[in-house]
Amino acid sequence: MNPVYWEEAYLLRSYEVDFRNRLRLTVLFQWMQETATNQIERQGVGIDVLRSRNEAWVLSRLLLQMDRYPGRGEEIRVKTWPRGIERLFAHRDFQISKADGEILGRATSYWLLVDLATRRPKRLEVVFKHMPTAPEQQAVRRRPEKLPRLGKPEEGLKVLSGYSHLDLNNHVNNAHYIEWILDAFSAQVHETFQVSRLQVNFQAETKIGDRITLYKEKFSENQPGPSGIEGRKNDGKTLAFQARLDWREDPVIS
Repeated sequence: MNPVYWEEAYLLRSYEVDFRNRLRLTVLFQWMQETATNQIERQGVGIDVLRSRNEAWVLSRLLLQMDRYPGRGEEIRVKTWPRGIERLFAHRDFQISKADGEILGRATSYWLLVDLATRRPKRLEVVFKHMPTAPEQQAVRRRPEKLPRLGKPEEGLKVLSGYSHLDLNNHVNNAHYIEWILDAFSAQVHETFQVSRLQVNFQAETKIGDRITLYKEKFSENQPGPSGIEGRKNDGKTLAFQARLDWREDPVIS
C-alpha cells in the first residue's frame, strides 16, 4: 500500500533566492507541485496515466502560511499528503521544514481532475477509492475560501503569457501567477516586508498569447495591510486568478 505521506528534500541554490537571500515563493510553488506530482505518480494517477485518459490535475485554490524564509545553502524538506475529497475538490496539504524539524511554512490546496476535451471537472470517488488519506491531519486550520471581487482597484502590471510560462498541459503554470503577483508590488515593499500568508484562487486557464492585467487594492507601501489582487484576461473582465496577501515587517538589515 502506498504511504499517506511523501517527503522530498531540496537544496536552496543561489538562483532560487531573491536579492535579500530569501527563498522565492515561485520556487516554493514549484517544489510543492513537484513533490505532489511524485507522490501521485506512485499512487497510479500521475501525469502520464492521466494524459492517456485525456485528463489532468488542475490546481484550483491554495493557501500558504510562511513562518520563516530560508536562504541559500539551506536544505528544505517538503512533505505532502492527500486529505480526501469534498464534492469535486481533492484536498492536499503541505508542510515545509528544515532537516532539524524547524517548521518554515504550511499550505493547504484544492485540486480538480479535469477532462481536457470538455474542460470540465470529473468526479473523484474512483480515484480515491484505494488512495490512503489523512483527513484529520490539517496543515492549515483555515480554508481557502471564495474571494470577493475587488471594489475600485488600481490597474497595475500588464503581462503577456509566452512559451516560458507553459507547462505540460499547455497553459500557464501556477508558479508564474505567483511571479506576476509579487512583481505587482514595488521594490520598497519587498525591501521592508515579507508575505506571511498568501491565498490564490485560479479561475480560468491562461494560454500562450493571453494578456493579463493585474489590479490591486490601494494600500500604503509604508505599512501594507491585507492586499487583494486579481488578474483579468484580454477582455478586462474575465478573471484568470484572485489572490490575497498578508504582510509582516521584515526590513533589510544593512
